[in-house]
Order: sequence, then structure tokens, then C-alpha cells
Amino acid sequence: MEKKYVDIINEGKKDGKTIEEINKLLKEAGANFHLNADGGTEGWTEAEMAEGFIPAEEKPKDAQRTVDMRRREDLAGTKQIQWIPGGKFEVEYDELGYAKSAVRVND
Repeated sequence: MEKKYVDIINEGKKDGKTIEEINKLLKEAGANFHLNADGGTEGWTEAEMAEGFIPAEEKPKDAQRTVDMRRREDLAGTKQIQWIPGGKFEVEYDELGYAKSAVRVND
């Protein structure tokens, strides 16, 4: 957000202006957003939705940040590749499905 928008919002709040008045000033300054009554910014507009925004059906899951070393009986006796933000790892499972080792693999 450009400094001028922050100034418009802060000065408007300091001067006791309503959200509608601040939104009018933001629009005049060229802002492509406006404030909600709770002080936040609005979500997607109808125009943005028409351009192809597709809302998520469920909340995204957190990214896996560590190698999964849990027991996996279905992977017993195998070596599997796991990708995490830190890189690519080869995980070896013993005959009972316990992870024996995880080794970083360089491409």
C-alpha cells in the first residue's frame, strides 16, 4: 500500500471521518480498494470474480515442513521420496513400516 493511502486512512481516523468519507478520499486518490465498516479491506469484487477467481471450497491445509517419519505399514520395505520446503528427501522404511532413515537427495 502506498504511503499516501496510509496517510489518508490515518488522518481520516484522527479527524473523526466516517468509513464512507475515508473510502471516498481513497477512491479520489486512485486506490483500488476500500475499507469495511470494521476497518479491514473488502474481499473480492464481482468484477474480480467474473475474471476467473474461484473461491476455495475448504480451508487449505498447512504445508508439511518436516519429513514424515511416522510408521507406514503400507510402505514397509520400500524407499520413498518426500518433498518439503527444505528440499527432496529419500525415506527408507524397514520391514515393519518404521522409517529407518531420511537422506537429503540432491538433484
